[in-house]
Amino acid sequence: MTRYGYIGLGDMGSAMAENLIANSDTVTVYDINPKAVDTAVSLGAHAAANPAEVAAESDVLSICVPAAEHISAVLEGPDGISGGAHEGLTILIHSTVLPDTIIDARTRAAEWGVQVFDVCVAGGATQARVGAQTVLVGGLEEIPADAIGLINIYADEIISAGPIGSGAALKIAVNVMTYAQFAAATTSHDLMTSTGGDPKALFKAWKHMGQLGALTEQFSLLLDIPSEHFTGEFKEKMLTQVGISQKDLSLAMDIGWPRDGMIEFLQGIHDAMPNVYNSYTVETESGENL
Repeated sequence: MTRYGYIGLGDMGSAMAENLIANSDTVTVYDINPKAVDTAVSLGAHAAANPAEVAAESDVLSICVPAAEHISAVLEGPDGISGGAHEGLTILIHSTVLPDTIIDARTRAAEWGVQVFDVCVAGGATQARVGAQTVLVGGLEEIPADAIGLINIYADEIISAGPIGSGAALKIAVNVMTYAQFAAATTSHDLMTSTGGDPKALFKAWKHMGQLGALTEQFSLLLDIPSEHFTGEFKEKMLTQVGISQKDLSLAMDIGWPRDGMIEFLQGIHDAMPNVYNSYTVETESGENL
């Protein structure tokens, strides 16, 4: 029986863990948010006091944390995975990070007899809860069978991106395409409305020509919501999306590009994200963010 571990129970991580708990016998979890851990425990998981304990109790361990610095902390911080690592442990990193972050983590973990792979996930929390994610993998041919079994719990589509780090690169590339389409949809929508045209005609034409994907079509529904409705919890959700998109686009710029003008292109999309999501943080005279 394979023992699974999960570290990082945010929106995506908690959804993936929920699916994992429902489809396996032993899952040990950890997060800095005790409420997220309590929810996982209520579904059948075992709670760990720290990442080291998760590692000690796992054969395959998933990490889904926001950024590279969090991965480093989970691996080698106080009570990090290094303290509970054992020969034969496999770590799958689901976070959207640079390929070099994956390669560095793999190099460090090799000293503990542990293998690390980039197993990035695409699709929202709804897909994650039912095991219908698209998984973008670096080094797929090298992944042990028990870890492949875990990936199959998460995914209904597994895409081999190439060697270690390529899964991370593919996730960033997919996100660049997504946010570029969102920015283009917003610009085109506003072009139509500013000239008195019907934006529904735009998306009908785009779809008929095979250029409108399901994700962008879903996003386009936001564009008809009046600005005055972007308040409260809904605005906070949109501001979160702005932050995620700008973080991912910054990663794309950090990779570097051989073609002239591409950094400027990415910077333009990055800077447009508050307009795309119609959500801004405005600082008042008192220094409060609204």
